[in-house]
Amino acid sequence: NFIGVFVIFALGADDVFVAVDKWKNTRLEHPNATTEYVAAKALPDAAGAMFLTTVTTAVAFFATAICPVAPVKMFAIFCGLLVLFDYIMDVLLVFPALCLYDRYIQASPDGRPNCCISIVGCCAKKSDDDDNDAEADERPSFIRRTLLSYFDLASKLRWVLLLASVAAFGITTYFASTLELPTSSDVRLLDESYEFEANYVWRQKTLYDQLDRSGGSTAYVIWGVNPADTGDHNNPDEWSTLELDSSFDPSTTEAQEHLLGFCDAMFAKDFADKPNKEYKCSINQFHEWLVDQSGSDTPVASYTENCDGATGVPMASDKFDACIEAWTLYSADNNVLIRNSKVEIIIFAFGSGVRYDDPYDVLDDEWNEIEDWMKMMNNEAPREARRAFFSSEDFWWYDTNGKMLATAYGSAGIALGAAAAMLLLTSRSLVLTLFSTSTVAYVLVSVTATLVSLGWTLGFLESICFAILIGISCDFVLHFSHAYASKEGEVSREERTKFALIYMGPSILAGAFTTLASACIMLGTVISFFQKFAVILFMTVVQATIGCFIVFVALVLCIGPSDPLKLYNTIVGSCGGGGNNNSERSDASFDKTKNPEDTSDEPRVQTY
Repeated sequence: NFIGVFVIFALGADDVFVAVDKWKNTRLEHPNATTEYVAAKALPDAAGAMFLTTVTTAVAFFATAICPVAPVKMFAIFCGLLVLFDYIMDVLLVFPALCLYDRYIQASPDGRPNCCISIVGCCAKKSDDDDNDAEADERPSFIRRTLLSYFDLASKLRWVLLLASVAAFGITTYFASTLELPTSSDVRLLDESYEFEANYVWRQKTLYDQLDRSGGSTAYVIWGVNPADTGDHNNPDEWSTLELDSSFDPSTTEAQEHLLGFCDAMFAKDFADKPNKEYKCSINQFHEWLVDQSGSDTPVASYTENCDGATGVPMASDKFDACIEAWTLYSADNNVLIRNSKVEIIIFAFGSGVRYDDPYDVLDDEWNEIEDWMKMMNNEAPREARRAFFSSEDFWWYDTNGKMLATAYGSAGIALGAAAAMLLLTSRSLVLTLFSTSTVAYVLVSVTATLVSLGWTLGFLESICFAILIGISCDFVLHFSHAYASKEGEVSREERTKFALIYMGPSILAGAFTTLASACIMLGTVISFFQKFAVILFMTVVQATIGCFIVFVALVLCIGPSDPLKLYNTIVGSCGGGGNNNSERSDASFDKTKNPEDTSDEPRVQTY
């Protein structure tokens, strides 16, 4: 959860930049309007733009909560709530602060903040020439002049940029497709430069550890228990109750024969070995004990009193429970569990050729091979013994990794779907949705290709990072798409692109800077997960910025729609909606909020 602090620093600053820039742009367009008028124009637009990115980012986090692994689920919910509350606090605090600040400026004699409020040019000496001051204030800021110059350059090289974007997308897609699963499922939290990790790496080369790894692990086949977990998965202190299989009854002749032959059949398979050379399953040991005792001149009392002269398995059903209970007490066997003089659980061990730290694909193949064979044996077993299953701590770890990977793919799909839905809902344009989704896809494959070049593999830590950052990668292009579609009616694609660049470019660049700063701070952490999250966050912001200012801009400059809402308005009109006249209705309502005493056509100088 500590990582959420860095995330919210970055994303919270982004929303503040959007709100301030929306207000600033509206004030520059309406220099003589009242604060109420500017607020009525700017704040709903800012709230809508911030809501889009809040939803996509929060959905990316909440989608990761489908993971059944409690720490990951708690992290996802915590960060998702951080994003939502950040939006609420921005609306409740930043919006009123902008209104108060604007009113203060309006009330000042020359329409300027004092040096305690203004940051730019704080305590600067005023010029005696007011006309020169006005001209200086009306001159576009440095960032706007830079964006205007970039727009002119991008307009001239639009087709070159588009071809370069397509080529980059193809190349990065190829390298991204080479991302592999890790060669080990073991998760290391420290870098090899630390002594503990260096010791671990050194020990992997010793003969003892190599022999230990080659020896595989021990797994268990269990009858009489349902593979259930009734505890609270989010509370590690609450364990499951023991869920017994009421249908299990090993006393029947058919069940005894099935259990007696099960071990030999399993040990004949390549995936199972005996834990040691002398190992025998409990039911087989019980069978040999009956044979020995029945042929002995002096059988033990446990046999004579409980087994009714049985010569082996199968034996009489009504004597089975009492006889095997006597044998477990005699031999101190703990793999046959009895309650109230009835056999409830039978367990036997077998050697598996895999360990928890083997590659996921190897564990997956081993699991499925054993599982398929177990299903076949259960289908052939009598009704009283057909619900056996196998498990081990090594396969628990395999299952955890599998759930992590499944969560990554599932949450990624949910995040992408939510982003596409929000794009379509806000832009109301299939073309812009396609362009924006293509930009997001470029961000993802380019980041993945970069990580491949760094030697990364798709472990579960990387998977969780990818799933979360899909939501973050959508933020910038959402703002661009929203700004591009905001102008009503038929407007040239060049004019729309220029408006989007100037209107949202400063906010996006400022947000990128703060997010990169947060990522750089996290790069200094020790835990590998924090470092990996920082690297992915850094690369995502870099590629998202490139995607917005190059890929998306090239697409809309070359083949962008001049009227993105034409199809939507046509459909709405045909349904009796009358098309979209938001602009006219909005301006009419906003006119009511203007200051009736403000009739001057001269723009009032404002400093922001």
